[in-house]
Parts: sequence; structure tokens; C-alpha cells
Amino acid sequence: MLDNLLIEEVLFEYKLIKEDNRPRRLRGLFQKSNAKNANGRVYSNDILKREIDKLIPAVKERKLVGQLDHPQSATIEFSKASHLISNIVFSEETGEAIGELELLGTPCGKIAEALIDANVKVGISSRGLGTVRKEDEYLVVNDDFQLITFDLVAEPSTPGAYPTPISESILKRILAKDIRKPSDLRNAVYEFADAYLTHKL
Repeated sequence: MLDNLLIEEVLFEYKLIKEDNRPRRLRGLFQKSNAKNANGRVYSNDILKREIDKLIPAVKERKLVGQLDHPQSATIEFSKASHLISNIVFSEETGEAIGELELLGTPCGKIAEALIDANVKVGISSRGLGTVRKEDEYLVVNDDFQLITFDLVAEPSTPGAYPTPISESILKRILAKDIRKPSDLRNAVYEFADAYLTHKL
């Protein structure tokens, strides 16, 4: 393992989006600045924003992939890719990096999809290179930090989010119902509640 490899895992509260003839997607919190995580590290707003901005061109060109279980190296291996990072936005106000990824039809992507379908809690892990310095009770990430990608992982170190699957096709079907009659409205509410309770929404 590289001495300066920094990995930060988040059990993120994502939405699982299922649409016909489209890759299955997850959307949720990827990383957060100015908050001590379970590793005792703190990322500043400036550093995290800078590194997210650097990834944007690769995201737009559909080049940035992640792996199922982060490796102990800085290298992104296509042979182990499980997902494609399709969007990521950093809010300086909240310090949150909200991202979206598409599950790939690769062996690792299929495993990730099966875990999510079984309602297994899945974490997201930032992978980067850099050093830290001790300040009070924190390990502050230094300016040499370089963000590489985000991997799907099993053991999160940063609390704060749990999976909530959602199917846009189910939601669209419910919202498309004619609910002018009380009986139709009642049926739509029951269908919505059932989809939520069975983790289809």
C-alpha cells in the first residue's frame, strides 16, 4: 500500500434509478469537506473543490471509472471497473460533493448491482494521494492532495447516509395516473406506499 494513499469511505444515501434501456444509476453524497471523518481526517473546502473541479473534464468525457472495493494503489484498472462516474457537483456552501454513477455491465458492476438489489448497504470511497498534518484532534489533509476517483466499498468509515433505492419508471407510472376520482387517488397512494416499503422507490 502506498504510504500517501488516502481513502475516505462514505455509506452514502443514494437513490437507485432504474429506467428501461438505460444503465442503472446511483446518486448521492460522495464526500464532505470541513468535517472530521472516522479516519480523523478533515478536507478543506478549497482542496476538495479544487480536486473535484479537476475531475470534471474526465467525467464529461465519460472517462472516470471506479472499482468495487478500492485497491491499495493509485492506479485505475478498467478490468476491475464496476461503475462510471457520470456527474459530480461540489457545493461550497454545504461542503458536500454530490455525485452520480452508472453501474457497468462488467463482472464487478453486476456484483454491485446484485448487492444493491438485495438491499445491501453500499459505501462510496474517495481514493487519492496526499499527506496529512496533525492539528489538535484532527488530521488535516495537506495541499498536496490529489483526488483520483470514487470506489464502491463494503466497510464505510464516514457515517451519514444509507441507501434508498428509487425507480423512476415506477414513480412516473404512479404520477401519470388520473387521480381525480377518490378511488384512483387511493390506489395511487397504496401503490406509492408499497413501492416505498418494498424498496422499489
